[in-house]
Amino acid sequence: MSDGTANIEALRNIFLVNERAQFEWIVSSGSMQEAHDKGDPGHMQWLWDIADHSEVCLEGAGPTTESEALAMRLDEPKFGYLSEKDGRLLRHAIILRCEAFLTIERRLPRNAAHIKRELGISILTPITLWEMLRPWASLWR
Repeated sequence: MSDGTANIEALRNIFLVNERAQFEWIVSSGSMQEAHDKGDPGHMQWLWDIADHSEVCLEGAGPTTESEALAMRLDEPKFGYLSEKDGRLLRHAIILRCEAFLTIERRLPRNAAHIKRELGISILTPITLWEMLRPWASLWR
């Protein structure tokens, strides 16, 4: 992956800011399944920790009728470019009312403007998220 090191550095910076800014990270069942399929126990432990926190956050602010209806729009032909896996993960993020979807893949971010315009969710890579946070990072460090 050509941006691998830059993504890792961006994630590190994001998590340092997050220690104080306390953004909510949500892990869906689809994300858990994808990680499980990779067979990395260390990654799974990290995801289980986030998933436990996600569950608490979602108890009072989980899916709504509106978010479920919005996610159904992914079945429209205009989203035919999405792989089955990306569609499933994006559907979970929309249903859970996430403001952004973080990915290290290249294909999904190419369609970020269309997805944002149609569904209201931002598609970000760690690099693009860090570029957004960097000007404000010193407020949280």
